Amino acid sequence: MNGLSAALMTRRSLTFEVAFGTLAVALATGLRFALDFVLPPGFPFLTFFPAVMLSLVFASIRCGITVAVVCGVIAWIWFIAPFGSFSITSGALMAIGFYALITATDVLFITAAVWALQELSLAREKANAVAQSRTLMFSELQHRVSNNLATVAALLRLQTSQTKDAEARRALSASQARITSISRLQRRLHSVDVQAVDAGEYLREVLQDTLEVAKEAAPVTLTFDAAPLRILNDAAVPLGLIASELMMNSMEHGAAQDGRAIVDVRLKVDPPDEAGQIPATLEMRDNGRGLPDGFDLDMSDSLGLTVARQFAKALDGELTLARASGGGTLAKLHFTVPRCTEGAPPKAADADSLAEQGMMQRIA
Repeated sequence: MNGLSAALMTRRSLTFEVAFGTLAVALATGLRFALDFVLPPGFPFLTFFPAVMLSLVFASIRCGITVAVVCGVIAWIWFIAPFGSFSITSGALMAIGFYALITATDVLFITAAVWALQELSLAREKANAVAQSRTLMFSELQHRVSNNLATVAALLRLQTSQTKDAEARRALSASQARITSISRLQRRLHSVDVQAVDAGEYLREVLQDTLEVAKEAAPVTLTFDAAPLRILNDAAVPLGLIASELMMNSMEHGAAQDGRAIVDVRLKVDPPDEAGQIPATLEMRDNGRGLPDGFDLDMSDSLGLTVARQFAKALDGELTLARASGGGTLAKLHFTVPRCTEGAPPKAADADSLAEQGMMQRIA
């Protein structure tokens, strides 16, 4: 709200109104007497118009109307012929009528402006309340989703502890790890204040979460290097899930003979193309025994690789697995993301926009 709007919306005390109105009348009258010998005939109200307008803006509408009446009487007595009387002549009626028309227009204009500002302020308050309510509902929804996922993971953990079959235990443990990873991923991204993330920092946190939830897998040494890349949440979700699945696959199959896995992660970013799309490549290399002969990713029955392949399609990317030159497996995800120009995170709702819409509806 600018200075003029603030002045119109500020409520003044009666003492302030009386003091301001008295000062305005006195200054306007004194200035008019001082200019009486300079001004040509026909300007009896020249210095009184600003006094009325200033009183309307900086005091109140009531004060402005009072100042207009008092100034009109003073001008009628001292500056409209015949001077020093309330004589009614055609010239006096025309001058007073003109003065009344101008001051009435000022009063109506200021009254309408004050009403509009009050309506806008009320609409803004309601919009802020709606925005806050939406934020709380969104946060509560995400909290419930995360809790439900955590409950499912806990049930799977309980079922795993009661399962005797080793293959079934591994499947349940993998499912538990995936659900826990998705729960943590959901907590990181689904915030009303976060619409974009740094891909490198985000992937580092996702992979660390994956290592934490897969406690039964072999110990892993993770090295990480990422070029700066800011991506929207819509792209971050499948990217994080792909990275998590590839990490779990490396922990399960990528350990060397000594039982310890070393996973090297690289995020490479190329300059944007003419369409504003940024090509990027996520590489994950482990030190395991490598892929078996004749391996075909499209024909693989591994649940984790199937999930990663499906999310790569959702990202409009290409996922490949091959034997690394120095041994082990090299996974590459080629994808593109739009240039992210987001500065500050947006708010849950634009209260000013909602307020203006509400104001327009009321006026209509």
